[in-house]
This record gives sequence, structure tokens and C-alpha cells, in this order.
Amino acid sequence: MGVWDTYESRIDARGGSKRGAAFRRETRMVGTKLKDTLSYQTVTIDDVAQDVAVINSDNLNEKTIISLPGEDIGHGGLVHWMDNYWLITERDANTTIYTRAKMIQCNHLLKWVSDDNTIHEQWCIIEDGTKYLTGEYEDRNFVVTRGDSRIALTIARNQFTVKFNREDRFLIDDPESDHKLAYLLTKPLKLGATFNNKGVFKFVLQEVTATDDDNHELGIADYYKHFPKTTVVDGNESTESDDTGKKVWL
Repeated sequence: MGVWDTYESRIDARGGSKRGAAFRRETRMVGTKLKDTLSYQTVTIDDVAQDVAVINSDNLNEKTIISLPGEDIGHGGLVHWMDNYWLITERDANTTIYTRAKMIQCNHLLKWVSDDNTIHEQWCIIEDGTKYLTGEYEDRNFVVTRGDSRIALTIARNQFTVKFNREDRFLIDDPESDHKLAYLLTKPLKLGATFNNKGVFKFVLQEVTATDDDNHELGIADYYKHFPKTTVVDGNESTESDDTGKKVWL
């Protein structure tokens, strides 16, 4: 190897240019020093183990999560860390050195039945939604007193939740509540927190009256429309309850 070849190999090893050298230096520093900090944690993102840095914020249920150099964090990913589930709600598009994102602690396991009789369960974030418009216009021609509870639902976008639309109903309440509150999706805005078909949906739901088709024990609205109850007519069972639906964990 000649002198010029030796010189070029040294330049390439350092990055090939000032910018390349800065990139290599920063990547090496972050990858080395990050593992020595107390923020360095091992989490699972969408059931895959990954080493990241988890940085606290003033809001205890919100954290900044940073990947190691060369690794990624998916927008809308579900993180399992510290015996809790966290949803990646925001992600920095600048991934030159590492990926930075924000994750918020999930507080509800949403359950529903799809048209093919599949039971779905997915962790999400439920917040007070009284500050949001419901997405519906109502006149004053009603005489029945109705609940006016309003919630905001944040959930990851995927092939199942993308089918959510107006008039979809859910039971959302404390898991041990005997009679859970029913909510109707009234504002199915699917843009604003998704980019390149990845991210989260932020919906507004309004309280509605529960029906006999709701299964409060399982926490699934319109459950008995898919799996009818057993009914007895003249001593004979006319319809047998079917609880053999497929279940999908997300």
C-alpha cells in the first residue's frame, strides 16, 4: 500500500470529511456514554426487546425515549417498561444519530368485536374530553336526560383501528365496575397524529346509553350482537351463546 492509499484509508476511517468525522465521533460518543447513564433501560417495543434511554419529564406519565445510534423507534409502538404499557405518541423525524420520541403511559385496555367476530384488545390512553367538541350537532328536541361525559381516546394506528368510524360504541370504565359507561365515537378524525401511515389516532367519544347487547363483565360493547345470549322459549333453548370468537392481543 502506497502513501496515498494509507492517507485515504485514514481519512475514510475518520469519516471521509469533516461532517463524516463529526458523525462518527457523535455516534461513538452517544453509543458509549449512553450505556453508562441511569437512563439506560431495556424495554420491549411491540414485543421486541430493545436497549434505549428513558428520560423523565415534569409530567410523570410522559417520558422521552431515545434509541441507540442506528436503531429506530416506531411511531405508534407499544412499549412495555416498569410493569406498565406506554404508547409512542410523537416521534422526531430527524434520525441522523438516534431516534427520539415521546411515550405516554396507557391507562385502559380497549376491547371490541370486529365484523368477523374477532375480539380485539389494545392498550390506549383515555383522557377527559370535555374541552373538545363532540363532532356532532344536536338540536334541543329531546326530552330524556342523557349523560354528557366526554372522553378523548388515543390509540395506535393499525389495520384494525383504522376501521374505527362514527357510530362505533365502546365500554370504557374501571375494569371492576359492574356497570360500565358506554361511549360513542363521534369525532373519527384520523389525521393529525399520523405520518406515512404510522402513528396514533386521537378520537373524541361521547357518553351514550348502554344496551342489552353490551357485555359489562367482559367490557365489550355490542358483544351479544356477535355472540347471542341463550334464550329459553317454552322450555327449549332457541339460541345458544357462542363464546368461541377469535381473540387478538395488540
